[in-house]
Amino acid sequence: MKTVTMVCVGVGIAAVAAGAGYSFLSRASAGADVSQAQSVPVMTPLGVTMQPLGKAQGYDLGKSTASAIARDQIAYTDTRGMTLYTWDKDPVGKATCSDECAKSFVAFKAQAGAVPSGEWSLIDLGNGQKQWALQGKALYTYVKDVDPGSLAGESPANLGALRRNGAGVMVGGGYRGGVRGDKAKADSMPEGWKPALAYPFADLQLPAGLAVKELPDAAAFVLVDRRSHTVYAADPNRAREIESCTTDACRRWEVLSAPQLADSVGDFSIVQRNDGTHQWAFRGRPLYTFTGDLAPGYGNGLGVEKQLDVAAVARYYMPPVVSIQATAGQGRVLATAEGLTLYRRDGYILQSGGGHSLRRGQPARPAVGRDLGTNARCDEECQKQWKPFLAADNAQPSGFWDIAARADGRKQWVYQGYALWTYAGDLKPGDMNGHDSYDIVVSDDPNYVVDVGTPMDGGAGLWWSIAIP
Repeated sequence: MKTVTMVCVGVGIAAVAAGAGYSFLSRASAGADVSQAQSVPVMTPLGVTMQPLGKAQGYDLGKSTASAIARDQIAYTDTRGMTLYTWDKDPVGKATCSDECAKSFVAFKAQAGAVPSGEWSLIDLGNGQKQWALQGKALYTYVKDVDPGSLAGESPANLGALRRNGAGVMVGGGYRGGVRGDKAKADSMPEGWKPALAYPFADLQLPAGLAVKELPDAAAFVLVDRRSHTVYAADPNRAREIESCTTDACRRWEVLSAPQLADSVGDFSIVQRNDGTHQWAFRGRPLYTFTGDLAPGYGNGLGVEKQLDVAAVARYYMPPVVSIQATAGQGRVLATAEGLTLYRRDGYILQSGGGHSLRRGQPARPAVGRDLGTNARCDEECQKQWKPFLAADNAQPSGFWDIAARADGRKQWVYQGYALWTYAGDLKPGDMNGHDSYDIVVSDDPNYVVDVGTPMDGGAGLWWSIAIP
């Protein structure tokens, strides 16, 4: 469902002497316009959100999912987090699901003032109502989906601790989540209906050894090599300078080599370098990896060189009041426009080995964030230090961003399910003095229930954690 666009967002190789003999071996545009910086398309317009599907919602707090949750599928969703679907029978630019069909699949109607952009368009339903469409295909929600992250009527809440799902039915159970006993098989999705997936990308031609993965530090989906290490794209107008550079700093950038007999694939072309080797390029931009990226998911090359940036395919929506800041040892974090770190309140089973103090050791679990809501379980002294990150009255959800109504009537920004907060002890950009502070409740009474929002059958704790993109 995704049209692929990539651009260098703007990160400089040190000035070097220009080299000679740089040629493109395919039809790719060698004169790519580097003025397109930061024009990688935002994935969602206002009023359209995204949710990871299945276990990635984090209802199951067992040991394996507490430390690593795969986000294999991410769906486009409505403002409630319900998955959006398309119907094969709908012609482009028209919605035809009505009568009996409409009892199961409800048109995803746009709010007044909605603005189409990129792949997103609006279908006029009459009476002043419009329906969102993606690549011209009308979008619907499915009445059997009752919780965010549901697919074809199957709720991820079934995999968690005993609780009521969005329909008020008791689901889940078992030891720290997981289905207890026999479980009826979910009904199959009616023929011709498909989820509108934001990830993985459809119809994307990739050379062997390349893939697309989330890179939270860049708030984007980017190209990765066969090791799943981040790939970076170079300004094609500075390609000869980059190739000729021999300083230690330049040697940190390694050429993404193409086999000698490889040919262009989709938007990927091949560059012949002075030394005779072949290099992959994406839309005319030569590709590299960075030796400072020690493992998958690292983006340490961000901001190092002006002519090199992550090879982004698509980027998350980010509110204008939010920035991304670098920290010491914890990668990049969400921050206010002024650069002050944003935090989330999170709940853990103490025995589950979540790795919350490690760099990205505890991934976002939207279900846990929603359970906690805007109630930080915070006493009067605590509230002097922790302040809600408030949203304007006219703010709208988009992508992973949502807005929650607080008990005091104000609105609070929510990211990937978690209400966001600032800490009074942070004085400058990059400070994260509130990170990894916590409250633990231990009781000898087996019937004592700790109010951490999420059902837990082990030792419970509440943590203040940096909000990672």
